Amino acid sequence: MTSRMRVGTALVAGLLGFVAQASAQVAGMPLFTNPRYGTGIRVHADLGQPAQKGTTIGNTTVVQAGVSIALGSLGIGANVGMNKNDAQSLAGGATVNENTAMTGTALVQLRLIGGGLNPLSLSVFGGASSVLTARDLVIANAGYKYPVRANFPVGAAVGLHVPLGLTSLNVWGAGRYVFSKFVNCPATNPVIAGVTMDLKSWCDPTEKNFRWAVGADLPLMGIFSVRAAYDSGKVPTGVKGVFQKVDFWGLGVSIGFGGMR
Repeated sequence: MTSRMRVGTALVAGLLGFVAQASAQVAGMPLFTNPRYGTGIRVHADLGQPAQKGTTIGNTTVVQAGVSIALGSLGIGANVGMNKNDAQSLAGGATVNENTAMTGTALVQLRLIGGGLNPLSLSVFGGASSVLTARDLVIANAGYKYPVRANFPVGAAVGLHVPLGLTSLNVWGAGRYVFSKFVNCPATNPVIAGVTMDLKSWCDPTEKNFRWAVGADLPLMGIFSVRAAYDSGKVPTGVKGVFQKVDFWGLGVSIGFGGMR
């Protein structure tokens, strides 16, 4: 068997595995969408996991790091996250396996009402996220175009500022539709190691589901902040038109200048 054939056979197995699990991969982190923010920049670190797994930190726990920048009523945030155990293994110099995954997210938020002395805030937001595995990168580096599932949330959030003497509490709630679709589809189905992979059909449907989230932010001394969120709703199962309910909880801290009211 030539090197090319060995690579092709491995890619076939990888793509078949991708078909089985692509839609089942869950980022495991709630969407933080507090609409009460101010001009500034903050660096975030969060952890979360499916609520069905309880509160014990373990194999299903996800960690993420990110940055948010706000200028007046416009806020932009970006995060990268992965399974906690995978992150620890990578930090320790371990070799990744084919299923090691990383999630990238971006969110743009526009505040319509609020700020200053107004205790109420209202914003609209939209964004995108996608999960990439080590297998996906190998397939792409081999020159094959393959579909990647992307999610596009669009929604609105409302927040309330509660003074607490030396500090304050910002509570919020948000609803959103998440549009899920495979992108980067090939124009024709590729033939790999003599096997025709039916990849084009993955991109035919665009699925949507509704999710809601609630949360709170507690600023400390104008520099630090602690935040929490709970996110609920349905996610695609990988079978067209079939969804399952999955809830997430998350806790995080941030440090920065401004960016929080």
